[in-house]
Amino acid sequence: MNMRIFDRLDCSPNILLGCALAVLLAGSATADEATELSSAGAEVYATYCLGCHGAKGDGRGPASDMLIVKPRDFTKGVFKFRSTPTGELPTDQDLYRIITNGAYGTSMPAWPLLTERERYAVIEYLKGFYPGWQTEGPGEPIFIPQPPEFVGSQASIHRGRELYELLDCAKCHGDRGRGDGESANDLDPDIWGNKQRPFNFTSGPLRGGSRVEDIYRTFMTGVGGTAMPSYADIFEEPDGEYILENDAWNLVSYVRSLRNGGRTAPAEDQ
Repeated sequence: MNMRIFDRLDCSPNILLGCALAVLLAGSATADEATELSSAGAEVYATYCLGCHGAKGDGRGPASDMLIVKPRDFTKGVFKFRSTPTGELPTDQDLYRIITNGAYGTSMPAWPLLTERERYAVIEYLKGFYPGWQTEGPGEPIFIPQPPEFVGSQASIHRGRELYELLDCAKCHGDRGRGDGESANDLDPDIWGNKQRPFNFTSGPLRGGSRVEDIYRTFMTGVGGTAMPSYADIFEEPDGEYILENDAWNLVSYVRSLRNGGRTAPAEDQ
């Protein structure tokens, strides 16, 4: 290992793995340091992840046949929930968020029992299943501006409803956001072979996160491997006629209001 880095971090020999994590996240880790972290992640993966995701990371673990929503195939390099643009790999922080919180409505549970070091170690390990992590690396997170004060206001919800209709969101998600639109049953399977079901906005946590920033991020990045596209090209270049500045936030207002019958936005989700 690069001991000079650890000297700067004041690391003692018995906690070198923790320091390897620190320098990795700081972008200063050597290949040997990343390898050591990945080796630790292999043990975490074998204990907690292999049963569903499989020894090869292909989503074909022993338990996969019993699951309705099939486990993620890490060998494809496609991830649903990211802070990075469509087609780009997620950041470590994106993967950390999913491991920590799980994915509502799927078989992926939250893993709060894992330490921070174990979570980042298993992230480093699972990257070994897809060569693109070495050749491409993660994408750059999109910029998420500070939510405007008008988010959640009646005027913003009303404008968001107009956008919901204009962008044909109801075709999949339904007029009332219940996931029962006219096209809901005609969607092709997602890239992993799962039947696609448009999300029901009226109940339960949103899989990508329920904060206004999370919903904004999902609109701008899309949901990888599924029929949910990114609307970044539309919202980032408003034409001033059909799409106006800050309209992404108005759609956020409306989607959140659907959890309360479309009347007002719910209290801020934690």
